[in-house]
Formats: sequence, C-alpha cells, structure tokens
Amino acid sequence: MILDRYIGQRILTASAMTLFTLTAVFSFFALVDQLGDTGRGDYGVMQAIQYVLLTIPRLSYELFPIATVIGSMTALGILANSSELTVIRTAGISQKRLAYSLLKIGVVFAVISILMGEMIVPIAEQNAKQKRSIALNQQIGMKSKYGFWLRDGNHYINIRKILPGNRIGEIYIYAFDEDRQLQSNIFAKHAAYNQGQWVLHDILKTEITEKQITNKRYATAEWDVLLDPEIISRVAIEPQYLSTYDLINYMGYLEVNNQNSKQYAQAFWSKIINPFAIMGMMLLSICVVRCEGRSMQLGQRIFMGALIGIVFHFVNQVSGYFGIIYGVSSFLSICLPTIVVLAYICYSLNPVFPKYYAYLTKKIAKP
Repeated sequence: MILDRYIGQRILTASAMTLFTLTAVFSFFALVDQLGDTGRGDYGVMQAIQYVLLTIPRLSYELFPIATVIGSMTALGILANSSELTVIRTAGISQKRLAYSLLKIGVVFAVISILMGEMIVPIAEQNAKQKRSIALNQQIGMKSKYGFWLRDGNHYINIRKILPGNRIGEIYIYAFDEDRQLQSNIFAKHAAYNQGQWVLHDILKTEITEKQITNKRYATAEWDVLLDPEIISRVAIEPQYLSTYDLINYMGYLEVNNQNSKQYAQAFWSKIINPFAIMGMMLLSICVVRCEGRSMQLGQRIFMGALIGIVFHFVNQVSGYFGIIYGVSSFLSICLPTIVVLAYICYSLNPVFPKYYAYLTKKIAKP
C-alpha cells in the first residue's frame, strides 16, 4: 500500500540517521577510552581504532531499540507538525491501521536486528576481543585460522576455541626435547580452569620414540601451563553477544555439570524478546504522538523518544539484575518490561478497553 511505503520510508530514514548518529557518538567515547591503553604491549593507536571499528556492530545492536523509538517519534512528529497525520486520519485511517503500517516496518527492523545478533555481532565482537588481547598480552604468541598459538618452555600449544567461563576447546600440545625432536602430541577436547588449576578432558596422548608410536587415552588430567585465565576471559565473548545456538549449547553444558546457567539463560531470553521490544518501541510512538498532537516541537519529540528509549533500556537492565539477585525466573525478569509496554499499547490502541473501564467505573461509582 502507498501509505505503508510512505510511512515506512520516513521511519526508516529517521531511524537510520538516528542509529548512525548514536553509534558515531558512542564509538568516539569508546575510542577515547581505548586510547588510555595505548603503549601497553603492541597496542597502539591503529589497534585501538581497529578495536572500536569491530565493536560498531555490537553498539548498533544495543542501540537499535533506542534508535527505532527516536526515529519513529521523529517521523510521526514531522507528519503531525505538517498536518499530514491529520489528513491521514481524516481520510479514514484508524489508529489500528496506522499501527499496522508501523508494525510492517517494525518486522523489517526486527529481522535486521536478529541477523545482526546472530551472524555479525558474535564474529565481530570475538575478533575485537582477540586482537586487543593479543596486542596487550605477550603470552599469546599469534593467532591464525587454526586458533591461538603460544609457547611454554619446550611445549607449543594450539588452542582452537575460546569458550566462556574460563574454558577452552580443541587443545593441541606439542612437546619437543632439547634437540627439537617431537616427543609427544596431546589432544584434548576441552579444558577448564577450576580452583587455580587447568584440567584437560577427553585426552588422546601420542608418544613418539625411535622404535614406536603409542597412543593413550585419559578422561581427565591436570595441566601445568603458564596460561593466565584472565587472558581467556578477555578473549571470550560475553553471554549477551553470543548467538542463540551457542547460548543453548553452553547452557546445556552448564546444566550437565551442575553449574549456574542463570546469566546465560537471561542472555537467551533477551535475544528472544529483543525483536518484540523493537516493535513495541515503534508502536509506543503512536501513543505519544497521539497524546501530544501538534503541541510539541520536533526537538522535543526527539528528546521524548530518547528519554523513552533510555528509560526502557534502564528498566530492562534493572529487571535483569533483580532476576539474578532474587532468583526470579529468567523469562519473567527479562520479558516483563516488554510485556508491560505491549500491554499498554494494546490498551491504548483498542477502544474497547477504555470504554469498558469507563463503564465499570461508572457502575461502581453509582450508588
């Protein structure tokens, strides 16, 4: 429909400009913060700029709900101030039909957000952390397409996967003698750092001598290596930036090993509810513009949109922390703010609820 395309183009343009502006501002402050670490190890100005550029997808993903509500408020505000919104309503377009138009572009924004959160953000964030960690720390020698390489005496270690929670996966350990002859090769499916000690799991050890090659298998074994677990935590991507698939896999691992998976469960539900939050923020702009009409200037609408987005983001964060502290269900603590917003939108846009409420109020007040 022509109306849907017209409103969608306005909102898309305003939201894209808002997202670009917010991302640029936050990236600038991030760069200023990173410049404080320049001079440590091999971390220079170019490495700081590279790190900030790689974190732009993550910033955009976090700012997406705020940008959509500001963009929607701005676009609808321009239509209201120019009387175009009044003409649209006079032509017989109801609030519900207008909300449907916004919902269409909201679905597009939600799909973009999902693609960013599942495909772009995890890869970019992991690369950013890895490059920064390698530049700041001399313990990790290099990173190639085959993972990290480091040296511990006569042992050369290849780590293919960096996992959350001080864990690493697919470890290859090559031991050489003083004559640089290969003595043994150890492969472990994964390793975990517990109580000050690295422990290897599912191990295959190949011992090489002049006469023969023997293979031995072990379930677990302690691993004495000068590998600081802080480096692993710096390189490992945080739960909220993992893909949904990785979150499900890691929650399964934690539950099998009787470990607390609350933080990862909250990150999972946050990813599920985020598209609905984006659409809810867009629909909320209809309620605000309708209430204010043409009385607000464009700058005031932008400020109002920014305030709504920031408050919603703050409430989301507080609700999540309350869920962790007081043991509230992850689904409830993460989804409750969005559910409240969607419920308010349904109440505001559907005239049945206000009329029924007024009817009940009148009945109760009647003696």
